[in-house]
Amino acid sequence: MSIQPIFLLSCIALLLVSNESVAQAKTETKTYSSTAEIALSDQTLELGYMDTGDHFGMEKSQLRGAFFLSEDRDILLSAGLQFPANFDLGPVTLTFGPQLYAALLNDENSDIMAVSIGTEVRFDLIPSYGVAVTGHAYYAPDVLTFGSADKLTDFAARLEADLADRLTIFGGYRWLRFDLTEGAGEQTLQDGFFAGFGYRF
Repeated sequence: MSIQPIFLLSCIALLLVSNESVAQAKTETKTYSSTAEIALSDQTLELGYMDTGDHFGMEKSQLRGAFFLSEDRDILLSAGLQFPANFDLGPVTLTFGPQLYAALLNDENSDIMAVSIGTEVRFDLIPSYGVAVTGHAYYAPDVLTFGSADKLTDFAARLEADLADRLTIFGGYRWLRFDLTEGAGEQTLQDGFFAGFGYRF
């Protein structure tokens, strides 16, 4: 059964209502440096990890890495570093930085490496509930894409909310695609809805 957007939004809305007592019980703001996530769709699995760059002397930066697996056994590893934009947009937070992708596709001799540049955005809708809209956009041009692909495009947007003090749930949509070399067309690793949860520690 496919994951439908109405189902995802309904689940999040119900959890927000049921979690009112959790939000009201928060007497102080807690911060966590690391987050582990799992995102699932009918045909994909992604495990992600995010941490602050302060450990490496890069203040206010964010490090992230992910392992992606498709139903066709396409494997994609990614690692990125994001730096905050130096302007105040109120509830909106913007970061910019590079992200490296290394892919081993199911097709024989289809190894890809791409260095992308992109941005991530977060719009805090209801901070007391942890409700926010987030998204990212990454692009790797031909000159920075190696192997059996010419370029990479990765877009995603999601709605997230706190289920508990350390637990976040989310649902959204992602479009992840390689343009292959030698007129071989396109390889779409993900084009659909996903849902998952994250744990802060």
